[in-house]
Amino acid sequence: MADENGFGPDDLGAGDDCVASFQLEGRPVRGRVVRLAETADLLLGAHDYPVSVARLVGEAALLAVLIGDSLKFDGKLIIQASGPSSHGKQVEGEGPVAFVVADFVPGEGVRGYAKYDAERVRTLEAATGSAVGAQMLLGGGHFAMTVDPGPGMERYQGVTAIEGESLAEAAEHYFAQSEQVPSRLKLAVGRYHDGTKERWRAGGALIQRIAADETRGETDGDFDHARALFDTLGDDELIDPTLSVGRVLYRLFHEEGVRLEDVRPAPRRCACTQERLAELLARFNTSDREHMSDETGEVVMTCEYCNQEWRFSAAEIDQAGKAND
Repeated sequence: MADENGFGPDDLGAGDDCVASFQLEGRPVRGRVVRLAETADLLLGAHDYPVSVARLVGEAALLAVLIGDSLKFDGKLIIQASGPSSHGKQVEGEGPVAFVVADFVPGEGVRGYAKYDAERVRTLEAATGSAVGAQMLLGGGHFAMTVDPGPGMERYQGVTAIEGESLAEAAEHYFAQSEQVPSRLKLAVGRYHDGTKERWRAGGALIQRIAADETRGETDGDFDHARALFDTLGDDELIDPTLSVGRVLYRLFHEEGVRLEDVRPAPRRCACTQERLAELLARFNTSDREHMSDETGEVVMTCEYCNQEWRFSAAEIDQAGKAND
C-alpha cells in the first residue's frame, strides 16, 4: 500500500543489516547510511555489556561499516579507541574501558568488542544516573583508523586524540585533522521490544563535502546547508524499525533531491572456526598444550568477539597439525 506521498513500502530501500551510499542532487555532498538489526543484536547480545559499553561497541561497529564500505579493496578497515594506559599500567584519568575495537570486511561483515572493568563502568553509570560516553569511558586516549589491504601489503594507520563524548565526534575530528575532509556523523545504538524480547538496534549516517574544483567552485556553503538539515536527524529515526534507509534520507533531503545508490549487506562476521582454532593450537608444543588443558584434558577457547566457547581434545589438535604438515 502506498503512503500519502505515493511511495510503497519498499520504494525507498527498505531493509536492515545494510549499508548504502547516497548523493545529494546538484550539491557536492555525498554520504552513507547504515542500519543494523540482527547484526547489532548478535554483536552486542553475545556479551553481558553494561549499557554504556554496548553503545560504545555499537558505535565502533557503525563507524567501521560506514567508513569501510567506501574502501574498494579486499582487506579490512579497523576502528580502535584506546584509553591513555601505558604498557598496561593504570594512569591518572584513565577510564574503565581499556579499548574498543571493530573491523569491517566488505562483502563479509563487521565484528567488535571491548575490554573493560565492569564494576567501574557500573559505578560510573550509577554516579551519573545514565549511560556515559566515550570520553568518560576511555578517559581520553586516542582514536585510530587502520586500513589493512591484506596479506603482503603495508597497513596504513591514522591516529588522533579522542575529543567529545562520542566516537562520532572523535571520527569527525580525525577526518578534519588527518584527511582534511569536512564530515558530519551521527551514530545511535539502542534497544527495542519486538513483541517477544528486547533486542539491540544501531544506525548511523555520514555526510562529507566533495572538494571544490574548477567545475564546482566553492563548496563550503552547500555543505553547511546540508549539515544544517543533517543535524535535525534524531537518534530515534536512525534505529526506528519502521523506517527504511531511504525513507530516513527522504525526510532529511527530499527538498534538495537525494539519490540512494546500491544497498549492500552488513552482517555480523567472526573469524573463529573449529578448524582454524585447532590449527592455531597445533602450533603449540605438547608442554604448552598440557598447561592450557582443563581437568578433562581438553583445551577450551572462548572467542573475544562472538563469545562462543570452543573445546578441543588432544586428538583433534593432533589431527589438525597432521593435516597441515
